[in-house]
Amino acid sequence: MKILWISNLVPAMVADVIRRKRSNKEGWVAGAMECVLQHAKADGLQLAVAFPLLQEENLHGKVRGLEYFGFIEDTAHPENYDAALVASLGRICEEYRPDVIHVYGTEFPHTLAMLRIDEWKKRTLVHLQGLMQPCTDAYFGGLPAEVTERATFRDVLRRDSLAMQKEKYERRAVNESEALALAEYACGRTAFDKEYFAKHHPDGSYFACNETLRSCFYEGMWDAEACSPHSIVMSQGNIPLKGAHVMIEALAILRKRYPDVTLTVAGDNILRGNGPMDALKRCGYGKYLREQIRRHGLQDAVRYVGQKKDVQMKELYLSSAVYVLPSFVENSPNSLGEAMMLGMPCVASRVGGIPSQASEGEVRFTEPGDAKGIAEAVSAIFEDREAAKELGLAGRKRAMLSYDREANYKMLLWIYDNIVKENQ
Repeated sequence: MKILWISNLVPAMVADVIRRKRSNKEGWVAGAMECVLQHAKADGLQLAVAFPLLQEENLHGKVRGLEYFGFIEDTAHPENYDAALVASLGRICEEYRPDVIHVYGTEFPHTLAMLRIDEWKKRTLVHLQGLMQPCTDAYFGGLPAEVTERATFRDVLRRDSLAMQKEKYERRAVNESEALALAEYACGRTAFDKEYFAKHHPDGSYFACNETLRSCFYEGMWDAEACSPHSIVMSQGNIPLKGAHVMIEALAILRKRYPDVTLTVAGDNILRGNGPMDALKRCGYGKYLREQIRRHGLQDAVRYVGQKKDVQMKELYLSSAVYVLPSFVENSPNSLGEAMMLGMPCVASRVGGIPSQASEGEVRFTEPGDAKGIAEAVSAIFEDREAAKELGLAGRKRAMLSYDREANYKMLLWIYDNIVKENQ
């Protein structure tokens, strides 16, 4: 069976060969790829992956049994559909002749392009990730108009203010809606994404299949005695829907009770430094967060540490007392799954697909935008280490089932088999 994956990012093993910078994003694709390649020979699978580049349209090669193809796409502006993608992806399919095409994410132009190729559309499985319309609706994260309507020098220069960012999300949501209406098959893992797909394509086939995490998260265990006692970690906080501004308000409440409390945020460092050039390059949301931090006197308590590799992210989790996900919408965030797998006590918003990912007692739930509720949940974890351990262990037990690599691989193989049979 020949499988073609289409991903938004260059896989790490390919990036090394073609001399591209590795990405720390979309770890679920890397985790699944490791598992498939491990079993490919025994199960008669051939795997290829296609990915966007800004140039090198005819890039083609092979590494460690993985065939790869490049196609040209402006990844900096995923809101713009390019009709030339139809010819590019069609050429790759004609050359590789896949039995199943598995497209990761419905929010990119190449997904819509792939589904517009009649010859290959019926062999295409779309993998539901972040869902653009819910993300668009929640994008501002409850921020006041005085914040969402302003723009920094950087925002004006790059045409990328908060209002403009939401507009781009809206355009991506339109493309995604068309793609879902065309998709014969979708793969998801929450009641949230299943309902979303059914809304767009009532007669489409939906397959439930859990994600596979990056390898390092299957080893190691959080220890309450080994972490900093009043430390909080977030996996990202670069756009309002991720709720960093709510977390800072919660941190201000916690600071009154725990003077040594800290918040570490991985991902894009939108706070930047303190120099004049940093100020010019700072986005509107980053400027607002700095104002919040200064207003509450939290300059020594908040750190944005930039992008982290998988092992570095694991170390950050293990050194922290609690993981918090204050998002206004999520489908099934793998960062939460990683923290649960390590046995960390977790606090998360009760939104989107998260209730399908964990139940009360496996994580502590709060309502989106509720800074006081987050502060209370975190404080309870700080105060009772035994309860924190029990919460972490319950989350780990759930994660070990949800992210079981062998079970998820077998389910993926079963899905591929079904698609092949229906197209014989």
